[in-house]
Amino acid sequence: MTRSGGSGAAAWVLLAAYVVGSVVELTAVAQQWTLVDRASKPLLMPLLAAYLLVRVGARGRVLPVVVGLAFACGGDIALLVSGMAFFALGMGLFAVTHVCYLVAFLRSGALAGLRRRAWVPVLYALGWLALLVVMHDRVSVPLLVALCIYGIVLYAMASGAACLDAVIGVGGLLFAVSDTMIALNTGGLRLPAHDLAVMLTYLLGQAVLVVRFAGLVSAARGSSPADRVTSARGPAGSR
Repeated sequence: MTRSGGSGAAAWVLLAAYVVGSVVELTAVAQQWTLVDRASKPLLMPLLAAYLLVRVGARGRVLPVVVGLAFACGGDIALLVSGMAFFALGMGLFAVTHVCYLVAFLRSGALAGLRRRAWVPVLYALGWLALLVVMHDRVSVPLLVALCIYGIVLYAMASGAACLDAVIGVGGLLFAVSDTMIALNTGGLRLPAHDLAVMLTYLLGQAVLVVRFAGLVSAARGSSPADRVTSARGPAGSR
């Protein structure tokens, strides 16, 4: 087996481990198995980061995503602890994740896609405003300000994802839905099966973002310079 083939096999083993771990985590959330939840949740983002590094290597465009996954792991751990201080810490760590992802997307051509999909950030901006309208009389002023700032970062990341690639855009949307449900919960708007819905959209969104991004990086690495120029000039998501 070649080194490339071995790396590819190892990457898929890591991704399979993420899928199995996600099933365990979702089951733990649904069944309220606290100890299993605390044991499985912190392992998931490192598995995705390892998958990404093994599949495409520590390339420049990949490193912001790996750093973002590290901060997401920290956010996952912080949110395992109850209390507003740990909630604020978790949201701060996830805000850094969104910034890291946005940097990676911009480096990969999201600005070019923005010219063709200008309606995407407009829709996210409207969603952000709607969230603030719903929440303005349900939470304290400091929390509302925090949600306002976090929403800008979150929806900017989701917009960048959609402008880069349609599939990555789906991952960004799922991540945004997950965090929006958490925000609504702070105002007492808790949906049925809230915890399970938050984790399902979060884990699926992260997987879609990372796996598709790895695919784009691999495709760019395997193309010729002329192909890369054509890809960069073509519609976002066409690679």
